[in-house]
Amino acid sequence: MNGRHIRLVFQKEFTDLLRDRKTWIGALVIPIVVIPLVFLILGSAMSSVEKEARAYIPLAVTGLQEHPLVSQLRALPGVTLLHPADPMTALKQAEVRAVLQFPANFDQRVKSGQQARLTVFYDPSNQKSSYAREVIEQAVKEYETMLVDERLRSVGLTREAIQPVATEFSSIATDEKMTGSLLSTIIPLMLILSLISGGMPAATDLVAGEKERGTLESLISAPIASSNVLTAKLLAVMIMSGVSAIASLFSLTLIFSAMPLGEANVTFSLGFLHSDSLAVLIVMLLLLAAMFAGLELAISTAAKSFKEAQTYMSPIIFVGMVPAYMIMPLNPVDVPFLYYVLPIFNGIAIFKEIFYGDLVTWHALVAILSSLVYVSLAIGIASRLFRKESLIMR
Repeated sequence: MNGRHIRLVFQKEFTDLLRDRKTWIGALVIPIVVIPLVFLILGSAMSSVEKEARAYIPLAVTGLQEHPLVSQLRALPGVTLLHPADPMTALKQAEVRAVLQFPANFDQRVKSGQQARLTVFYDPSNQKSSYAREVIEQAVKEYETMLVDERLRSVGLTREAIQPVATEFSSIATDEKMTGSLLSTIIPLMLILSLISGGMPAATDLVAGEKERGTLESLISAPIASSNVLTAKLLAVMIMSGVSAIASLFSLTLIFSAMPLGEANVTFSLGFLHSDSLAVLIVMLLLLAAMFAGLELAISTAAKSFKEAQTYMSPIIFVGMVPAYMIMPLNPVDVPFLYYVLPIFNGIAIFKEIFYGDLVTWHALVAILSSLVYVSLAIGIASRLFRKESLIMR
């Protein structure tokens, strides 16, 4: 290979990409603007729905209208008792969120020390109805606690007598572990999608696009080896993929740093990132970027037009999503060893270990070595197709 030729072609290709707005929209605007905006909209929508659902909770009661449990429910914030002619129809039409059905002998069974049955009808397909169920469950639990305490006092016992063991749960997870657990669920998926989508516009334009414009023929006819041209294009696509992945990583980290971690007194911390884990992260990003760049350039070369190349590349996104979703719910210790060998799986598994703060050295070595094989295959396929004159010349 001729380094000077590669540099010249790379400068030409990268300059063209810098001038192409759609390339930068895919590489930067989507990760930095669209992804955070989607998270903010989803978070705001969910918060708004929950706030509205808890501010107004219309319930209907059949049977005992003035039971102490009903009075206890009525006193809760947001709860309003309605009296529709047909409670079940009102529930189906979302006029009420739940219907409490007291049997005629409910109070009698409670007073006699027997178990009384309360039926609560709700609509699990309606999120607001599910919130109403939670409110009712909490009220019933508090009512049960009051009844049990009264019965214990009547026979001279205390709650400790029937609950001799008090269980106290204490978390051993550090702030770094809690942060890593959160990041390891979604960031590997977003990194893979960014690596794929960030390079797609560049790969499509650098081969299929140039074939349509007729500039690729001029470039190939120049006294430059096709391997040098392909290498320059590969580097340009890799850079766009890497920029997109880094932008996604940065924006998602900022978003999660502003979100609650689900536990009280837990502070967002990136202390799990060390020099060795960062080095492995960068290497895996480069290898995955090279593999996807090779595949995308191969597809772009095989495509007869710019539009055809876009169509053929779309399935790559779904191919990347499958392993990401398969590994997403797994703890790093539960990830099968086979995943560290399979393409894409290996990168996601290593990303998960890195963000979880549990990077295993030999897992990283296996993933890197296997990725080198897949990079070689992808670039080899792209090189073989790029040398075919029937695919390059229109």
